[in-house]
Amino acid sequence: MNGQHSMVEAGVGRASNGRRSLMWMAATVLACLLLAPLARGADRAAPAVHVVTIQNMQFMPAALTVRPGEKVMWINKDLVPHTASATDSQFDSGNIAAGASWTYTVKKAGTVHYVCRYHPGMQATLTAQ
Repeated sequence: MNGQHSMVEAGVGRASNGRRSLMWMAATVLACLLLAPLARGADRAAPAVHVVTIQNMQFMPAALTVRPGEKVMWINKDLVPHTASATDSQFDSGNIAAGASWTYTVKKAGTVHYVCRYHPGMQATLTAQ
């Protein structure tokens, strides 16, 4: 018994309990960090970002449906500049250089037709509902 007693007095037994307490504390903190995004709820989640690729002189996809408040990013993978210009003037990207992108936040429900001002044959539709 004296050997066991002296080990506890030396801190051997307490170190094991201390490590267990530290592990429980670390597990609790980790659980809180992992669950925090869920506690915020879907209302505070970042808005979705939809991608329209400009490639081979076309918008892909040519028809996209999103929700108001979500973002649409046009990425120009062609070698020439393009625009994403709404025919009703709701949005206009201006020049999107080769290799560049432009992002628009959809403001309201409805359907918007858009074209490339440089290449009017490039046409697409953005629907928000």
